[in-house]
Amino acid sequence: MIKKIEVSDLRVGMYIHDLNRAWVEHPFLRNRFLLQSERDIERILELELHEVYIDTELGRDAPAARPNDEVERILHDRLHDLGRTLKRMAPQISMQEEIRQARHVVKEAHVMVHDILQDCRLGKQVELEKTRPIVTSITESIFRNPDAIVSLLRLKQADQYTYQHSVAVGTLLISFCRALGIARGEIELAGIGGLLHDIGKMKVPADILNKPGKLTDSEFGVMKTHVEQGRLLLQDTRGISPISINIAAEHHEHYDGSGYPRGLKGDQISQYGQMAAIVDFYDALTSQRIYHPSTEPTAVLKQLLEGGDKHFAMPLVHSFIRTVGIYPVGTLVKLENDDLAVVVEQHHEDLLHPKVKSIFNCRLHSFIRPKDYDLSKPGCHQRIVRFETPSRWRIDPAAYL
Repeated sequence: MIKKIEVSDLRVGMYIHDLNRAWVEHPFLRNRFLLQSERDIERILELELHEVYIDTELGRDAPAARPNDEVERILHDRLHDLGRTLKRMAPQISMQEEIRQARHVVKEAHVMVHDILQDCRLGKQVELEKTRPIVTSITESIFRNPDAIVSLLRLKQADQYTYQHSVAVGTLLISFCRALGIARGEIELAGIGGLLHDIGKMKVPADILNKPGKLTDSEFGVMKTHVEQGRLLLQDTRGISPISINIAAEHHEHYDGSGYPRGLKGDQISQYGQMAAIVDFYDALTSQRIYHPSTEPTAVLKQLLEGGDKHFAMPLVHSFIRTVGIYPVGTLVKLENDDLAVVVEQHHEDLLHPKVKSIFNCRLHSFIRPKDYDLSKPGCHQRIVRFETPSRWRIDPAAYL
């Protein structure tokens, strides 16, 4: 049985099922492992976590802890309540009209960020003017239809992760800002901050940054210095905005003060820093990588709700859920009839019933003739049962957008 437990109640012999934190924010190779020594517990306490999940079938029990089924049911109900009440901004054009242009913008953005970060690793000055045309192109795509460009950003190549993650964070921040009604000029400054939020990683030794296995405690400590390194680099960049600097300097701070590097708390963290922390967490967990499977978006949204007012400000979490939707475009879902379907469009007034394209049948274990369903229509008797992991079925959802 999976149970949620206070970290103060951890004991040697318990089996950690989930550290309840993004895998990039802890030094353990996996989120799941047996607590074999007091040092393992000390390392978890050093992360300043509040709660973790244990598997009582693989390790010691904690009789007073809440079963995960109960926690999951509560989070599911909260998320669906939000899905019934939150409304998204209507797109200006359809997914089909925007997706081709969005692919071009993403390709250009990846090249630009790669070049800037590589120049930084070589000790060159950040050329801020290179970012502005790309940020403008991303912003225009977001304003036309935010789901098109965001849907293209989940798959990351292991050797390109830092660059591709940077583009995704910048793009999601732009979409987040638009959903909050922030002025266009500030939206683009936030986009620049998102694209450059991990620039400090270029000062982390390559053998640590690209290490495929478990980081040691000392290596993890070095990795965490990227935030301060990024702040210093951007402060020395001519024409940089305080908004952009705050995003790089604060994207690992937590609302309850448990983050790093400065342990800022509440409103000590700028609004853009708080937004960047949410976006960075979401993209890191939902990204598919060769050696790290993605977590499906709805599960990550539940984790954001769970971390609200601890790691994240709850009003901003709600606004972010409104930004990306309950069933983001490009995700794979299972329907009641055992078909797998790709979410191809979200309704701005009904976040629980998107448009989907059925492409594969689980019973037959074979691809089928694609069929479109609008789950919001009264005559449609299909509903979403759960998310599915595309890699499990060897399906590329982007091919069906």
